[in-house]
Amino acid sequence: MSRFLRVGIFLDRLEDIAEAANLLSEAIQSGEDANLPKALELAHDIETMAKELLNVITRWNCEPLIYTGKGTTEEIINLLDTLLENAEKSTEAPRRTE
Repeated sequence: MSRFLRVGIFLDRLEDIAEAANLLSEAIQSGEDANLPKALELAHDIETMAKELLNVITRWNCEPLIYTGKGTTEEIINLLDTLLENAEKSTEAPRRTE
């Protein structure tokens, strides 16, 4: 089991936030008083989604990293898993004393 997460869930949530922000902008630009409750609801939705995302990220003891090199997501996750596994094995191996 990998300890590395795909950021797809973050992308989905950011798309939701962007869509809600666009709808909020349209509601405000219409200038109709009838759209005020909808605008307030959208503002609340945006705040809630952003706070949920922040809550998930701030629970981790390290910041998420973004790799910008070559390779697919699966290839990079496999590489990182292998490197981490090898590093853990090398620190657990008993040292010879002479």
